[in-house]
This record gives sequence, C-alpha cells and structure tokens, in this order.
Amino acid sequence: MVASGDLPGLDLPNLDTHSELGALGAVELTHPLQDIDGDGRLDTLTTNGDRAMHVWTDLDHDGYADHVTVVDEGGDYAAWEFRHNTDGTSEWVRTDGGSLGG
Repeated sequence: MVASGDLPGLDLPNLDTHSELGALGAVELTHPLQDIDGDGRLDTLTTNGDRAMHVWTDLDHDGYADHVTVVDEGGDYAAWEFRHNTDGTSEWVRTDGGSLGG
C-alpha cells in the first residue's frame, strides 16, 4: 500500500495521462485539503508532478483515494477509479480520458 507520507506531497513526477496505474495499489490520503463534494468533510488532495496535475479524492471517507484525475501540461486528461474486486484483489481502472479544449 502506498501512503501519502511515502510520497512527498503525493508528487508522482512520472504519473501522467498515459500512465498505467495497475501496480500503484492503494493510496492513503492522510491530509486531504479540499472538500470536493461539498459535504463538509475534507476528501481531496491536489498535487503537481513534473508534467501533470493530480487530483486525488477519497469519496467514501475511508482514508484511501478512490479516484484520481490527471491533467497534463498539454491539456490531455485521464481519470481512474480504485476498485475492489470480488476475488479480493484491487486495481486502478481508467474511466475517462481526452483533451481539454482541443
């Protein structure tokens, strides 16, 4: 399991819109700073890497990211969801992607 304390600021400089997140595993959000869903609870952390901005969100408030959206410097974006499979495994599944304004 990856914890936000293991990744300074969750700064993942090699993570961009073309990355595969299969080997990343669970990402713990120990200090979210934004309330993206407006329920009064902090659930989101935004970080910047060398080539992209990352928005990590803990939608179920269990302390682990359930969703990440990445927007790179060229305007490409991609979104992934962390899913728990019925066989006990878990994985990041890409759910969206494209280009902003292009």
